[in-house]
This record gives sequence, C-alpha cells and structure tokens, in this order.
Amino acid sequence: MRMYRVTTAIAAVCALSLISACKETTTGPGAVTCVASDPVCPDGTLNLGFTGATGAPTIVPGTAGTTFSQSGSAYVLTGTTSATTFGYWLLVTNDVLSSWGVLTVSGGVYSAEIPLFCGAQRIYLTFNSAAGRSYYAFDMNRTGCAGHAAFRVQLTWGSVTSDLDLHLLRPSGIWRSGNDCYFGNCTSGLTWGSSSPILDVDDVSYYGPENIYLASGAEPGDYRVIIHNWSGTTGETATVRIYLNDVEVRRYTSSPLNGTTALYWEVAKVNILTGAVTAVGAYTGSAPTTLGVAPPAWVPIAK
Repeated sequence: MRMYRVTTAIAAVCALSLISACKETTTGPGAVTCVASDPVCPDGTLNLGFTGATGAPTIVPGTAGTTFSQSGSAYVLTGTTSATTFGYWLLVTNDVLSSWGVLTVSGGVYSAEIPLFCGAQRIYLTFNSAAGRSYYAFDMNRTGCAGHAAFRVQLTWGSVTSDLDLHLLRPSGIWRSGNDCYFGNCTSGLTWGSSSPILDVDDVSYYGPENIYLASGAEPGDYRVIIHNWSGTTGETATVRIYLNDVEVRRYTSSPLNGTTALYWEVAKVNILTGAVTAVGAYTGSAPTTLGVAPPAWVPIAK
C-alpha cells in the first residue's frame, strides 16, 4: 500500500487547537493517527485479510481478495458475518483515519457504500463481540481521478433515529437552489463553473457520514457549510469535519439541535483558495438567508 506519513502535520494542527480532542495513536510500525471521537482506531500493523481472536465475529467479504482497483467514487460492498450488531468501516489515507461509517447487519449480511479518495487507501471492516474485535483489511486504489480532493466536508451524528442533512453553498449561492449542494440535487454531482461538487450519500437511517467533495476548480469567496436537522430531533448533536487537500483542518460539534430554534446550524465559511476557515456557529429555526437574500419558501421534499 502506498502511504505518506502526515502525522507531523496533524500534530501541528492539534497543537494549534484547531481540532478538538486530538490524539495520536502509537500502535507500532505503520501507526494510524485517529482522534478521540473516532469509533475505532485500527492498528496499522494488521495484516491484510481477516484478523480476529477466537470467537470474535467472522467477516467474509462477498468478493474475495485484499487488493482492488476501480474508477468509481464509491465502493459498494456486502458480505456475511456472525456479528449480531452493526460494525464499522474505516478508511485510512496517509496513515490517518480519514473517514468511517456504519456497517449495517441484517440476517448475517453486512453492507455499506464507502466514498473513496483518489489513489491508494486502506479499508478496514470491523465488528466486536464479547470474545473480542475482528477486522478484515484490504487495499483499494481509485483510478481515473486527478489528485486528492481539494475540499471535503463530512457530517456525522449520534442517533440512528435522527436524519440530518449536509449542505454546501457556493459563494453567493442561495439555499435550496442549484448553487446549494445537498441531497435534493447533488448525489450525482453539480456543475459550478469549472468545479463539480458531489454528495456521496443521503444517509437517512444511521449516523452518517455524509461527505461533499470538491476536487478542483474552487472559486474565490466563501463556501458555506450548513446542517439541517431534517427529522427535527430534539437534543441531537452533529459533528462536522472540514478537510483541505485530505488533511483535517477543523472539527466542530454542535450544541443540541431541535425542531424550533435550532433546526439549522450554520457551521463555518470556507475560502478554499486561501485555506481560510471561519467559524459561524449560528442556530436558527428557519432556513438561513444568503447575503441578505431571503430563501425560497420551505417546501418538504420526499426522501
């Protein structure tokens, strides 16, 4: 697996307190850098294929192998397991746990859709039981794309009963328009001048993650990151991670959301060209205005 260590850069970001609850793991050669809120931090020394203690959940991928290559932006996987509860997929790039998500289990079958970075990455599937934790590790190479994503924003939340939505507004863009990348228009991508933002998935039944990528062609000005508490769940909290060139530069966790005064959370403004990230932290009960322009009337969209 082609890996480039960036732990020094991550440590510098942590030292500047740009990411809350930073920690570096020291799991041995090939150590993977994680942060405290990641659900599992894989040991970078694990062999490819299956690793697990006696009695730990089995993991049998639907497609056998430990090295894969594809040009698509998402890897759809399925397989069987003896686990009776959900597990996680963990995606590692540059020795950093870059993204993760839930492996759903139904009738002994697990499945997930994993958004991929350009180039080489290692993916770990993991389940846990009273007998211990098991892993299945494999390498994935995404081809046919140019370099790493210049910008990525990721949303996760805490309850499977909640449905939160991630929005990225283009500079001067208006909420719920063609200049707002969200579930209603962006899962197949949009064209914003020379850039093509894309939302990987509209997660309606688990904890996320939802990711919006913008690989190149960023415009001058501030992109706006906004979270909508679609389900109106009271007390739900969201976590947003912002990445520039595959390095996490900011992490924000919301105050408890609700269906009245905190239905929307404007997280931050991001100038991708300069790398400037400005926290906003505004909570409202109505769709946010854009540069003083009132948003269109809110009309429910079926999911």
